[in-house]
Amino acid sequence: MNQNLAHLHQIWARLRFYAAFVWRFVALQRPEPLIYGVSLTDRCNLACRGCHVSNTGRPDMSWDQLVTAMQAAWRRGFRELYFSGGEPMLWRDAGRTLKDAIAEAKRMGFFHVHVYTNGLLGLEPSADLVWVSMDGLPGTFELRRGNHFQQVERTVRAVRAGASPRVAVIYVIDRNTAQGVEPFLQWVDKTKFPILGVMFYFHTPYYGQDELFLAAGERAPIIDRLLACIRNGLPVLNSRAALQALKSGDWPRRSPIARVLDVDGEWVCCRATDEVCPDCGYAACIELIQFQRLRLSALLGMTRYW
Repeated sequence: MNQNLAHLHQIWARLRFYAAFVWRFVALQRPEPLIYGVSLTDRCNLACRGCHVSNTGRPDMSWDQLVTAMQAAWRRGFRELYFSGGEPMLWRDAGRTLKDAIAEAKRMGFFHVHVYTNGLLGLEPSADLVWVSMDGLPGTFELRRGNHFQQVERTVRAVRAGASPRVAVIYVIDRNTAQGVEPFLQWVDKTKFPILGVMFYFHTPYYGQDELFLAAGERAPIIDRLLACIRNGLPVLNSRAALQALKSGDWPRRSPIARVLDVDGEWVCCRATDEVCPDCGYAACIELIQFQRLRLSALLGMTRYW
């Protein structure tokens, strides 16, 4: 009985928060804080092409630093939290692991805790949602992440339908992976891959426009293909509204609704410099902007993964 009352109190507290938040964020157009990201470590067990934020030699975040940061984020009004890296499953401090970090975040009251991982070290079941990086089927996947597709597939399939954690995929589209979009979505659908769906990002040139970068004119026909995939009922998590905004460029940079912390400090939206913003491919931020604009597809889409 007491447990049921506590659960009802928790639901009521969240509803009150979000009612006030939506009023300020949507009606008054205030840039309210909501989502806080913590990069626990830059250590990673992969060397993905196009990634320059892993294995730089910087120290991991300590437990005390983490707890202090989460407490400060909560006081400032952030209520949704995610952990990233590097590979967050590698993080350790004084015997504590990612599982302890998630437990502490939930103890503080964060509504949901998400994790971004490459999936090679398993999936932390205490997370509310785990985002696994998969950029295509074999033949495409290894062009960005190496020859690990089968291992990641086994990890995800080990999660029974309806069991914890819920899993979604992030697919980064670059010059090498663009051709694999439809085959991957069809495979997910046909094989009943146990995920909520696939969120597509575009390779963002954090450290300059490299050989993987796709300019706006090159992205546009790929976005049209993604919109066609949505019409055909394939499991795309991006909303139509956000994809259309990504194609047109009609969305503000940066979005103060989200911040991310690493051992060097805190950043608005992401850890890139302002010069990168015009070429941003970070689709999740655009979803938030379209939510604020009350675009129906974005509103409905976000209910699938929050």
